Amino acid sequence: MTRARTHYFAWIRGMAWAILLGCGMAGQAAAAAKDPPGSEHRDVLVQGHLMHFELSRGSNPDRVILLEAGATLSSTEWTEVMRRLRSRTNATIIAYDRAGMGRSAPLRTRYDVRQEVSRLHDALRQLGLAREMVLVGHSYGGFLIQLYANLYPREVAGMVYVEAVTVSGLGGVAGATLFRNAISDAIRAGTNQFSDPRLAEGYVRTMKTLMRNPPPCGIPVAVITRGPRDMAITDPLLQRWRDGHAALAATTGGTLIHAARSGHVVPVDDPDLVADAILGVNDRAGRARADPRKCALPNG
Repeated sequence: MTRARTHYFAWIRGMAWAILLGCGMAGQAAAAAKDPPGSEHRDVLVQGHLMHFELSRGSNPDRVILLEAGATLSSTEWTEVMRRLRSRTNATIIAYDRAGMGRSAPLRTRYDVRQEVSRLHDALRQLGLAREMVLVGHSYGGFLIQLYANLYPREVAGMVYVEAVTVSGLGGVAGATLFRNAISDAIRAGTNQFSDPRLAEGYVRTMKTLMRNPPPCGIPVAVITRGPRDMAITDPLLQRWRDGHAALAATTGGTLIHAARSGHVVPVDDPDLVADAILGVNDRAGRARADPRKCALPNG
């Protein structure tokens, strides 16, 4: 193995621990916070498994803000963001637990990102909320809202990517392969700390699916990236991560927002900034719906 390949492998594995495990710790911290006023908890039976939803219903029946957590995280990641949104918008706000996270039942089937999104869509239809949505995705949640907007574009009126995984930012199939292999090696060695190996095992398939379903345009978009605008970066792979966010904003015509005081878990580190970005997109969202044909982020 070349030195460059060894370094890349180490960085991807580091991203798994520093970013994804960091998500887990942040999620535990968020879990200690009380629910926002007016929260409603619902368990929805979807394709034979229960999914847990937290809702804050607003007076506007035609606007929904959906908050999609990062890998290994539950809906509690969004507690403080929801609290801020609830006092400033009349939209209905939704956070939920994906299969095996928080209070949602685990699955034993092979991971399929399309099925992940399909389960969410089925649940939203049962709740009567699959309409005129602003989708907000943190980290891996960025992949999920991107795919959702491709599969159900008529339901999506705006998007906010929060320190999101991008195809180019992670290095395409090569990066996904290294990530998957790092988790597999850790499992075999008995040192794995990543709490969703099912998701990790399917990461290459997920990457290929997202390469076929690029970010849509034609709607308001905001992209939040960690660190200040003039952040000094010596690691070229971290620069690639940030470049992926810049390219996402440029390609979609979105606004690039620098979370100067945050690490990767921006919804916990700076909920005010995230809430402001969501409200900005929500205010600009109109009758236009996501159009996957209008733009395509170059595959990394």
